Amino acid sequence: EAKLTHYKGDKLSQFTVNHQQQSAEVVETLTEAAEGKLLVTNVDKKQRKRNPAAPFTTSTLQQEASRKLGFGAQRTMSVAQQLYEGADTGEGAVGLITYMRTDSVTLASEAIEEIRGFIADKYGAGSVPSKPQVYKTKSKNAQEAHEAIRTTSILRTPELLKAYLPADQLKLYTLIWQRTIASQMIHATMNTVAVDLGCGVGNTFRANGSTVVNPGFMSVYLEGKDDSAKSDKDERLLPAMEVGDVVDLKAIRPEQHFTEPPPRFSEASLVRSLEDHDIGRPSTYASIISTLLQREYVELEKKRFHPTDVGRVVGQFLAKHFTKYVDYDFTAKLEDELDAVARGEEEWVPLLRNFWGPFKEQVETKDKEVQRSDVTQEMLDEECPKCGKQLSSRLGRSGRFIGCTGYPECDYTRNVDGEETTASEPEVVEGRKCPKCESDLWVRTGKYGKFIGCSSYPKCKHIESLEQPTNTGVTCPQCNKGEILTRKSRRGKIFYSCSGYPDCDYALWNEPLKEECPDCKWPILTIKTTKSRGTEKVCPQKDCGYSEKVESS
Repeated sequence: EAKLTHYKGDKLSQFTVNHQQQSAEVVETLTEAAEGKLLVTNVDKKQRKRNPAAPFTTSTLQQEASRKLGFGAQRTMSVAQQLYEGADTGEGAVGLITYMRTDSVTLASEAIEEIRGFIADKYGAGSVPSKPQVYKTKSKNAQEAHEAIRTTSILRTPELLKAYLPADQLKLYTLIWQRTIASQMIHATMNTVAVDLGCGVGNTFRANGSTVVNPGFMSVYLEGKDDSAKSDKDERLLPAMEVGDVVDLKAIRPEQHFTEPPPRFSEASLVRSLEDHDIGRPSTYASIISTLLQREYVELEKKRFHPTDVGRVVGQFLAKHFTKYVDYDFTAKLEDELDAVARGEEEWVPLLRNFWGPFKEQVETKDKEVQRSDVTQEMLDEECPKCGKQLSSRLGRSGRFIGCTGYPECDYTRNVDGEETTASEPEVVEGRKCPKCESDLWVRTGKYGKFIGCSSYPKCKHIESLEQPTNTGVTCPQCNKGEILTRKSRRGKIFYSCSGYPDCDYALWNEPLKEECPDCKWPILTIKTTKSRGTEKVCPQKDCGYSEKVESS
């Protein structure tokens, strides 16, 4: 990708092209001038080194497993526990990785010796640095009782263990093995490159990125990045180019850019943020995330955390009434004091007494002073159409709704989207009976919106979606019998699954396309949109990395 920097001899600023018609004219002019080719007119190179990432700690393992394998923190720790406890590799049960709850980045000297020897044998003596790579932890409160997470023997390659490990264990073991190897390999030598591409007379595109001089550790492993990380244009890998080269022009895209809020937390970025703010320990990151999900403070949508109504209320309540205890500095300070206790520098009884006394008193005070309505109700600048009293936004058992403050004298309520929900006769589904008990079917309203349920509830608990799934017309690639339908989860999230369910459990989060993957020949592709990469056609198979940019219309 390259960005237009000069047009008709003039250097472009941020707002030089500022409306759609002008943008279309520029695209047309450049397309005609290029005739499908761009000429390399200038190449600036600066050499730099890129060092390998440190061996895994609990935090970095959870982050990388989330980015590269799609594993949640809980799943990562469960699989790591299995690898630590060991597997039968044909020579009896043997532990495959070191202890997985650690914030240390150091490796045992005997392990380093074995790793350096393996690198020399497999990748050549030139891939081994003159001295072992040494790393220092970035965590202020690191407890380095254990070494970093590594394979117990680097000689047990993923290829050798393929026949003995289930899929999840093999994937995580491979990740740990690659990171361990790469951490002791020589640095990569890169050229930071700025390439000017001529497009006719006076028109110039510039591409920034890097070319690889010596891949070093990158031939084995490269650390992933989060969407939330600042994109570094110099990190983009470019092919080698010289002045006078002619490159193909694939497309010219007019793109309008807006200032966007930072992306919501993924599991990887949340774990990193917990570590950065000294919240929790390597052993507690997974349980913190699990608690947030189990209590429905947040929900995962496309691998991003979104606060629920309950989560927002709890967050606002704690921030307003327990400000001191949800402050980042309080957590970090308490961690420091607990570390001092562990080192024998501070007594634990006075520490807990100083914390518990004021905290208990504040809890008891707030329990008397704060009413549920103070937390779950927000006044609106709107009058009730039924009685004229003020309306409020409230949180009920079925989610947030608008209601009259004159309740119970006035029973006016409506959904947040404006639909009135004042008590009325149940809506009967005409022409249908419950398939389980032959009672009438009613349209009901629950926590996740409207649905069809049996009128005999709770004796009969039959329910079904109010919206019938639509057919995408794409044949299910797993069973080759059913077709993929567009469905909606109980939380209102769109997903795609086989019409043959429950006999076939094939499901997707991204919209399917009736196109075969050019790389792995899987019968379908999917449409995936992210802030960092835009809209792409991607292969849904985890082992296939095929993706293709979709041009915006």
